[in-house]
Amino acid sequence: MTEGSSVDIASLEKLGEGYEAEIFAWEDGQALRLFREGYEANVEPERIAIPAALAGGIPAPRLGEARRLGGRAGTLMERIDGENLLDLVGRKPWLLAREALETGKIHARLNALPAPSGIATVHERAREWVGNVEIPPHLAALARETLQELEGGDRFCHGDFHAGNVLLERGGRRVVIDWGSCAAGPPEADVARTVTLVRLGEPLDATPAMRVITRLFRPLAAFAYLRGYRLMGPVDTNLMWRWVVVRAIEHLAILRAIRPPDEETPSRVAAVEGLIAVAQKRAGA
Repeated sequence: MTEGSSVDIASLEKLGEGYEAEIFAWEDGQALRLFREGYEANVEPERIAIPAALAGGIPAPRLGEARRLGGRAGTLMERIDGENLLDLVGRKPWLLAREALETGKIHARLNALPAPSGIATVHERAREWVGNVEIPPHLAALARETLQELEGGDRFCHGDFHAGNVLLERGGRRVVIDWGSCAAGPPEADVARTVTLVRLGEPLDATPAMRVITRLFRPLAAFAYLRGYRLMGPVDTNLMWRWVVVRAIEHLAILRAIRPPDEETPSRVAAVEGLIAVAQKRAGA
């Protein structure tokens, strides 16, 4: 990994950020994806996942060299000249159904691929989050019990597939980014992660208007996404909802890791419990 100690992070143009990394402009048409403290373990999985995705026909940014800057690990990659779909739909809500449908198709194509060797399993990632972050004990126990009942798989799972991680280029190509949470598992586990994010997720540092739009259009986004997915491949709906139980609890653990408890914590827990109740009912539990 190349050390870039002569470059000051503060001097770089920030292109975007998520809970695990920040993206900065770099020279020669590249971008630097610089991981936050605690997420450096995702560097190597991403460097495994992106070439495998490209080889399988999934649009993703081409990789450059690994880079360390300011004591943080990162990766240079192709800079994609496009807007993430979450921001796009925030500006143009009438495009939501179209973009959700198209991203569902891309996701199904990805999940049809075999997972590359050298990455964690979905079970391992879920157990790590639930086991290492303090969440209500009854939810942690439910996640562990449900995971024991769910079989593994060998399909290519993105692990964080949502509108904020798909960029739309000016030419119309949709490019999937942020591969650090990739895993091997059944497709339904990855679909469940996306459904959970559509149901519960909110953009990082979202404006009040974006929060309203996100909540208002959740049902349409979920419907169009699943319709697009099913156009390209099958999904076991009952199995997906069983995975939603785990993914909802995992989502709460991730939120706890990146946001200290505050006045909204009880409402987040209640939202997770509400989604679990829906998932258990739809899975026939």
